[in-house]
Amino acid sequence: MKRVLTFSVMIAAMIVVASCSSSSGDSPSKALNGYIEMLQSGDYENFVEGFALGEDITPEQAKQQKAMLSGLVGDKVSKEYDKRGGLKGVEFITEEISEDGNSAVVTFKMQFGDGTEQEDSQDMVKRDGKWLMDADK
Repeated sequence: MKRVLTFSVMIAAMIVVASCSSSSGDSPSKALNGYIEMLQSGDYENFVEGFALGEDITPEQAKQQKAMLSGLVGDKVSKEYDKRGGLKGVEFITEEISEDGNSAVVTFKMQFGDGTEQEDSQDMVKRDGKWLMDADK
């Protein structure tokens, strides 16, 4: 019984580590997928942590901007998802990484509960080895 419990705890820990690392991802699409999952689950505070803000702002300014973004995103997204029957799925279409490997454009399609689809793209930047959504574009 003790081995089963230990094994279960190890599996649970691996799942948590895998889900947490998906936000930084080893590719722009994987990172964006992690951010979309946060958005879908209503975890707006962690979602906005995935934004690459200007590099010339202070940590306090970044904190204030992210707090403001969290509120705005939460309000707008929840209304839009409710209106469309929720986000049911995301399909990643293309991932174009720049030659220097520090920026990318991910094109994706979102499927909503009401049967509608929306194609969009997101600019991504790599900072400190982590793919972030480019907030400047």
